[in-house]
Amino acid sequence: MATQRSTVVVGAGISGLVAARRLRQRGFGVTLLEASARVGGQIESREVAEGVWLDLGAESLHLSAPGVAALVDELGLTDSVVTATPGSSRLATRRGLRPLPAGVGPAGPSRLAPVLTSRTLTLPQLVRAGLEPVASRRTTPLSPDADVSVGDFVTSRFGRAISDTFVDPLLGTLHAGDVSRLSLRACAPMLVPSASSGRSLLRKRAKGAAVQFATWRQGLGAVADALLATPGLEVRTGCRVTGIEPTAGGGHLLHTDGPGTLAADAVVVAVPADAAATLLGGVAPGAYGPLTAVETADVVTVLVAVPAGAARRHLHGTGLMVGSGSGRLLKAATFSSAKWPHLADDREQWLRLSAGRVGDDRIAGLDDDQLVAALMRDLRELTGLDIAPTRTVVRRWPGALPQLTVGHAQRIAAARAALPPGIALAGAAYDGLGLAACVRSGATAADQISQENP
Repeated sequence: MATQRSTVVVGAGISGLVAARRLRQRGFGVTLLEASARVGGQIESREVAEGVWLDLGAESLHLSAPGVAALVDELGLTDSVVTATPGSSRLATRRGLRPLPAGVGPAGPSRLAPVLTSRTLTLPQLVRAGLEPVASRRTTPLSPDADVSVGDFVTSRFGRAISDTFVDPLLGTLHAGDVSRLSLRACAPMLVPSASSGRSLLRKRAKGAAVQFATWRQGLGAVADALLATPGLEVRTGCRVTGIEPTAGGGHLLHTDGPGTLAADAVVVAVPADAAATLLGGVAPGAYGPLTAVETADVVTVLVAVPAGAARRHLHGTGLMVGSGSGRLLKAATFSSAKWPHLADDREQWLRLSAGRVGDDRIAGLDDDQLVAALMRDLRELTGLDIAPTRTVVRRWPGALPQLTVGHAQRIAAARAALPPGIALAGAAYDGLGLAACVRSGATAADQISQENP
């Protein structure tokens, strides 16, 4: 019976929290272990001023992603949702800041007319992009066992300018990665049907549902807190798992840096890939190679408050994105007080600045004051906002963003195939970045454990 089964979930990020909740709902005894002193992983909300909560990690939840709205409703958080104010981000281009054209997403454009009127590309570049239907027929379809980078695929269809101008600052910024290395299957799965069939993206790309981003007045910590409050869930923070070994009866023994060990019928490993590789060395040596192949990027979030009047004069839209070719430290800025209605204030506005890309170690060589100064300098040069912040908060995230490079899906499939029954992987390093992907990953891990332990 499921009520007699015990499960340990290692890692209390969003994936681990969701897996733990789903297993508790199915009658499993669940112990959630977290090495740090807090739960939430890359959800970290902080009160930066009296009554003002901002997020230092993940900033919003994609409500229109499958299963997310249902989870929010289940947690009793629907009535307190705050949705983002409609508005566009700006792109830093060689022609200055330009509004992100309608129909352009991280994987490229679905329509060319808005790109044409945005004045972001030259005429020859627009002509090349317009030849995408022809290029789609001349490109060799992607075979079922093959992968390609997002940058290479988009370039083959639309030309280099589309990849450099749109895909790099959007998808590359989201992943803190190099779009010429990021996997099409892992990072832009919506393009795989077209890549596999040779179908034109401009002529046949289906229109998706409107994207609705959400937060709460207390930040995304409201979601982590609600998941943590799952009835019957045992949570231990400051408890690092150092190894997992099989037991004679088919279960698992978990060693920790605290006193004693824990026995479990099943284990969900919801930690970064390098940590998972170390933990699983004794029970799944075949998973070590694929898991250690996952690279990561160091990133940093800087929150700054500036006088509202100055912000209104110089900052337009809800934020801006900067391509990797610019050489700037700043890769993105969100004008939080413009994006989120509950943060609107006539006295000061909060901005969220981010930096850090794979292969770029500049942020490690700057102390917090130098980092803030460099990012504010970039912002000034892009927008004209020349003012010192009245408040700053710096949060560094070493190794936070896994790089889902070409072949990622195959490597993770090989790692999972090497796992013994009763052990599941969950998290961004395996199933994709973004809270919505992590929610799905945690739920899928719980499904696996449930099926293996009926």
